[in-house]
Formats: sequence, structure tokens, C-alpha cells
Amino acid sequence: VEQHGVVDGIYRLSGVSSNTQRLRTEFEAQRSPDLSRDIYLQDVHCVSSLCKAYCRELPNPLLTYQLYDKFADAVAIQMEEARLVKIKEVLKELPAPHYR
Repeated sequence: VEQHGVVDGIYRLSGVSSNTQRLRTEFEAQRSPDLSRDIYLQDVHCVSSLCKAYCRELPNPLLTYQLYDKFADAVAIQMEEARLVKIKEVLKELPAPHYR
């Protein structure tokens, strides 16, 4: 995504829904679609859209319900260095699969 995206906010923009659905279908069918195909290179946002959809559909969020308040407190810290230290501390509390 970052290699082929040429605009700011690439993860905030949505891809064309038909391309995103096509990519989802390929992942479900063969587990490893060819992301270098023109259709995906021309609409790199469909790749990030599918990644975001996957994370939204997880039964337990990647950053877990149990640690939500700690993450919220960490990102609210004004000083950047202190904020990053706190975020790293909370990340270390994630269950191993989530941390990986």
C-alpha cells in the first residue's frame, strides 16, 4: 500500500467497493492474491479497505476490549515522547496473538 500509494491519508480513503469485494473473494479462495495486478495497483485503497474491514470484523478487536481504557489514556497524553512510552507499555500487555 505504501509503496504504490501516492496520496496523503491513504489509509483513510476507501477503495472501490467492487475491487475490495473482488480482493476479499480472492483471499477467501486462494489465501494469497496477486497484489501486483493492475486492478489493485490502480486502486491501492481497496487493499487498505480490506485490511480495515478485516480488523473491524474480528470477534475481539486487535487492541482488545480489556485494554481499551489503557489505550485511550495513553493516546490522550499530550507529550509525544511520554505518549509513545505509554502506548508501548500497553502494547506489551496484549495477548501474544494480538501482539504478534
